[in-house]
Amino acid sequence: MKHLYACIAILATLPALAHAQVTMSTSVEYKIENVNSKLVLGISGESQTAGADVVQWADNGTTDHLWHFMPMGNNEYNIENMLTHQVLGVSGASTADGAQIVQWSDNSTADHLWEVISGSAGYYIKNVNSGLYLEVSDAGTADTAKIDQWSNTGCTCQEWTLESTGTTPYNNPNSVSGTGIYVHDPMIVEDPTTAVYWLYGTHNTLAYSSNLSSWTSDDPALAPIPSWVTTYNSTDDVWAPDVVYYSSNYWQFYAASTSGSEVSAIGLAKASTPNSSSWTDEGIVISSTSSSGYNTIDPNPVEDTSGNWWLAFGSWFDGLYLIELNSSTLKKSTSNTTVYHLAERSNGIEGSFIYYYNGYYYLFASIDSCCDGTSSTYREVVGRSSTINGTYVDRGGISMLSGGGTIVVSTHSNIIGPGGASILTTGSGPMLVYHYYDGNNSGTPTLGLNLLSWTSDGWPYVPN
Repeated sequence: MKHLYACIAILATLPALAHAQVTMSTSVEYKIENVNSKLVLGISGESQTAGADVVQWADNGTTDHLWHFMPMGNNEYNIENMLTHQVLGVSGASTADGAQIVQWSDNSTADHLWEVISGSAGYYIKNVNSGLYLEVSDAGTADTAKIDQWSNTGCTCQEWTLESTGTTPYNNPNSVSGTGIYVHDPMIVEDPTTAVYWLYGTHNTLAYSSNLSSWTSDDPALAPIPSWVTTYNSTDDVWAPDVVYYSSNYWQFYAASTSGSEVSAIGLAKASTPNSSSWTDEGIVISSTSSSGYNTIDPNPVEDTSGNWWLAFGSWFDGLYLIELNSSTLKKSTSNTTVYHLAERSNGIEGSFIYYYNGYYYLFASIDSCCDGTSSTYREVVGRSSTINGTYVDRGGISMLSGGGTIVVSTHSNIIGPGGASILTTGSGPMLVYHYYDGNNSGTPTLGLNLLSWTSDGWPYVPN
């Protein structure tokens, strides 16, 4: 029988399991080594495919043996593999003894939540959904032995040592300073005539820099605020601007809404300079109500490779969407009125940004909970498609309409809840522009900038 283990007979009276939760560091990568076998957790065949088995293997220095604990509150964690940027889960979200441990997209299911509990020889890793413990099946001591979950047995095959590598999961963001770095939902546009960078953010913030390092506030981003905005936000607050330079003008898309509401609108304004004090109101591009099936916030205008313009948008409610725009007015197209569904996730997805690179459209988005300061669980994910209207699929093969999304960057050290991202094209390559909550500064929202690296098969990531 399965639990008549080869690691000596288990006595009838099993040792009591210590139930002290352990707080893990988010600042480093870990190797997770089994106490009994002295082998480490990894991904079978170093596979990128969602659903690939988690197995044990000799520590041979491969990246699939490295793991990052991402905090989800209450001392519970998602455990991210640093090769695949998928998370540790249970096959089929099973609650049964013996269910195989696999990797999967961070799609918010409870089987992706884990507690770390102190033990006598190491640590237990307990699945929050099933209440069962990570173990090596049959106390195996061979490479590729199955990793499953089981009720506590007292076998050391259920205990693990957690060895810090001392290496951060991601590079910290580039150094920035000045009065303009405290921002939500940042996006940057470069003035082609002056080579000055302009940084726009939620709550009508604006800042400028000549070097992407030192930023000076120059609020407001939009003035005057159109009178219609008060229909959606009584305080004239506008969110998540995205600005493009097109046809000798700057076009600013922005959202008007209130927190938690689907009564929202995306507006458009035009000016000849990026810091104009007199933007021309072009009116509402698209609006929503509680019955629309989407929420019109977080606008992202994007031009496809054929010169057609589109607008991605959406939030927590029902996911992310795309409409075609009139390429002259940048208002909603009257010839193509289709609303394309791009992404869906049960526990929040928002802040879409589409970026074309080397033959693919990449859909960046933020998942989980924003705006909670030092407890934010935000992280940035990506999928890609050969056509702008989808289907967007992550590196593991999961559609973003089914909760897919490969993690680009997540909480590490004082960089809490990175998200709200856009992409800036620089001479050194695409740069991820995002906000994070600074754990060294009381959770203040702060500008993050990281140059992206790309895998050989064309996937963006933040290196470490």
